[in-house]
Amino acid sequence: MAYETSTASGMGDLLSKLSTFAVANGWTEDHIDDGVTVSTEGIFALSKGDVYVSMKYAADSPNHMSLHQALGFINTSTDPGDHTDDSGNGYNGASPYADASLDDERCVNDLGDGPYPSYHFFEKDSSPAYIHVVVQQETDVYRHFGFGTLDKFNDWTGGEYCYGHYHATGTSGLTATGVSTGHSVLLDGLNAISSATARRCATIHAESLPGQGGSEKWLQVCGLTSMTNSANWTDSAGEDKQVCSGGFRAGIVAPHLGNFVVDPTTGFLPTYAIEPVYVDATNSFAYPLGQLPDVLGISMHNLTPGQEITLGADTYVVFPAGRRGTALLDWRTYYQGIAYKKVTA
Repeated sequence: MAYETSTASGMGDLLSKLSTFAVANGWTEDHIDDGVTVSTEGIFALSKGDVYVSMKYAADSPNHMSLHQALGFINTSTDPGDHTDDSGNGYNGASPYADASLDDERCVNDLGDGPYPSYHFFEKDSSPAYIHVVVQQETDVYRHFGFGTLDKFNDWTGGEYCYGHYHATGTSGLTATGVSTGHSVLLDGLNAISSATARRCATIHAESLPGQGGSEKWLQVCGLTSMTNSANWTDSAGEDKQVCSGGFRAGIVAPHLGNFVVDPTTGFLPTYAIEPVYVDATNSFAYPLGQLPDVLGISMHNLTPGQEITLGADTYVVFPAGRRGTALLDWRTYYQGIAYKKVTA
C-alpha cells in the first residue's frame, strides 16, 4: 500500500504523476498521451487484474475529465469507451472531447486545467486493489475519483468499480443539509439521474446475480428513483445495466451516522462504511455487495480538509465531498466528509 501527496501543474501533469505512482506499486500503464506533444486530446489508461480504466480530456484548456471502465484493454489505437466489455459510462462520441460533450457523462467535472495546490493518491496493490484520488482544485475545493475492487461479501463474479465526481455548477442545487441528488461522488446511491444523464454514474462489474440477465455485466450506482430503463442504461455492447444503490449517501446507515458531530478532542469520531447494495427489481430483493475498501464516510464537523485522524491503529486523511461549510458557495457540500486510509509503507 502507498500514499503520495504533492502539487500538479495541470491535468496532464496530474495523470503523469498518477501513472508513475501506479506503476511503482504494481499497476500497468496501458496508455499515456499528455495531449500536448502527441495529439489534441489527452488519454490515460491503467489496469491491474480485472480493473481496467481509462480517461480522456481535451488538451486545449481542459475542464472535465471523462472516465471509462472496461474488462480489457485492446491497444493504444483504441479510444476509451471502445475497449473490451466497456461499461457504457463516459463520453465516447465522434465529436471532440469538448466540455459540453463530457458534462453529461461520467467525468470529473470542473476540475480545470490547474495548477492544483495539492493532490493525494491512496493505493493498495494487494487484493482488493484500488487507487483513490483527491485533487484540490482551488482553495478549499476538492474533487474525487477512483477505481479498484470491492472488499466483497460472499462469492460472486465481479466487484471492480470506477467512479468520477459530478456536481452541478452554481448554488441552485444546494439544500439545507448538503447537496442535491444531482450530485454524484464515490459510489453514490442518492444520485437521482434522468435518462439523459445516466452515464454520470459509478459502475460495478457484476455477473449472474439474482434477477440479472445472462449476458449482463454491469451495475449502475444511483438512486432507486432512477430505475426506469432507457438507451443510456445499457453498456457499450447494448446489454442492460441493473441498479445498485446504498453507498456513500444512501441506504440505512449513511443518513444517520453521516450527521453525527465528530469531536477529535474526545476521540469521538463516528464513521460509516460505504456499502453498495444490488437491487433485484424483478424479485424485490436487495443484496449488500461489499465495501469500498479503506474509505469511510464521516462528518466534517470540527475537522479541516486534509486533517489526519487516528481510528484504532490506522491513520486516515479527511476531505470534504466538495467544499466544507454552510455558506452558499459553489461546490458546497455542507459537512459531508470522506476519510481515506493513509499507508506510507
